[in-house]
Amino acid sequence: MANIDLETFRPKTLYNENYFSGDEYADYLRDRKTLERNFSARLKEVRRFHSGGALIEIGCAYGYFLNLARAHFSVRGFDIAESALEHAKNVYGLPVENIDFLDARVDHETADVIVMWDTIEHLLRPDLVVKKASQVLKNGGALLLTTGDIGSMLAKLRGENWRLIHPPTHLHYFNKETIRRLLEEAGLEIAAVKYVPVWRSLRQILYSLFALGKDKIPDFYRRIEDTRIGEISIPLNTMDIMLVVGRKID
Repeated sequence: MANIDLETFRPKTLYNENYFSGDEYADYLRDRKTLERNFSARLKEVRRFHSGGALIEIGCAYGYFLNLARAHFSVRGFDIAESALEHAKNVYGLPVENIDFLDARVDHETADVIVMWDTIEHLLRPDLVVKKASQVLKNGGALLLTTGDIGSMLAKLRGENWRLIHPPTHLHYFNKETIRRLLEEAGLEIAAVKYVPVWRSLRQILYSLFALGKDKIPDFYRRIEDTRIGEISIPLNTMDIMLVVGRKID
């Protein structure tokens, strides 16, 4: 776990509009089409395990994934990012709730699929969230998540400069063994652990490399961020993002 003062930690204050536009992402709204490419690929993974039914997303943000998934599933989402949820409600009309999943009222054994895309590393108590997700899943249901692999070659080479180490938003770091153990202790059987590509816009790539966390944003980035060049997106598999699937089996 990251070195965070839990006495003063207030996660809701972190995930405001600035988080999605400047603090962590270059521009989440502007990158919608690129993000939807990722979510389309994730939806295909989901449908390998369930073609339909009830789906819950923990950390649904602006609702891009749920908007795609509702063509096949009845959907419900949870997040603590209020401004992002307003977008999900007002633009897509999605059934999303501004509440921590641990505090939400969700009946046991009612979901066929639960997903957490790049979310588990943000959670204060991922163990409790996964345990509750397991309880909410029906027998045969699946939990799918993505997160960074701190045991990957790239993470080891980069050390403390690995791009996914940035508290206070990222609180926990997993490798294949620890994420496997977390799911198994919650009663889930591991069905898949694999590295997956991620589509990123050139704007986001350059922002992450040269602007994020820097006191001064380079002029060359400013020149391309609002251009069509910045909109170009490419898939990259840096072999440090895991897709993990756990199934609830009697």
